Amino acid sequence: MNDRYGWRGRIGHVSPGLHDTQGLEFDRLLPEGVMVVTTTMTVQSLAAEEFEQSFSLMEQRALALAREEVGAIVIGGDPIFCLKGIGSHQKIIDSVHAKTGIPTSTTISAAMDALRSLNVKRLALATPFAPEKDESLRRYLEGSGFEVLAVKGMGIARNVDFTRLPFDASYRMAVEAFSKAKGAEGLYISCPRWPVVMNIDRLEKELGVPVITSTQAMAWFGLKSLGIKEPIKGYGTLLEGLDHA
Repeated sequence: MNDRYGWRGRIGHVSPGLHDTQGLEFDRLLPEGVMVVTTTMTVQSLAAEEFEQSFSLMEQRALALAREEVGAIVIGGDPIFCLKGIGSHQKIIDSVHAKTGIPTSTTISAAMDALRSLNVKRLALATPFAPEKDESLRRYLEGSGFEVLAVKGMGIARNVDFTRLPFDASYRMAVEAFSKAKGAEGLYISCPRWPVVMNIDRLEKELGVPVITSTQAMAWFGLKSLGIKEPIKGYGTLLEGLDHA
């Protein structure tokens, strides 16, 4: 029945920081009848102590979403998992799924699964992060079986500043990263708190490779988990191919 919000399904989202840009971007991507249920934590400055605190709360927050009867759970925080070490995303996925039986992923694992589904192993990486966070993410991706040919970041250290970036910032970073990544088979734009999704289709057309972004990958995982496989047009190859996922 389409007489209520979320009548087709609810995707649970554990956000390390406040819920702002990613909420607007989810709304662009998700079909009518699908809603996101978000719980937030305390990351504001991307500092190690904030990451540790948020990591300690992730499972608790995910279990709270399960009690709200969501149909899928996605846990955000690429830099947090990079700090905790390669494979840390899988440990929390396994723990939450074992306790809830609900399909569970993380932003970074959803993105890596999306890249693999499109046969992308050699990639360019664009982020809003500072250089040390970029290198940490590069190491995590490479330790997970990818080859990162180039990285371009904005050098920003506060979450609130991500949300203030102009719409074309992620486009410019993506183009610069790709231009340095000879032989790249795809592009990953990390972080859901800077404006990204409106640039996916343009980038794919101009660069000629698949583009994966954090919010897009979370939506892809969530929709698949809910059994919703209708193609979503205008936001890249990944979502347009949902009917074959």
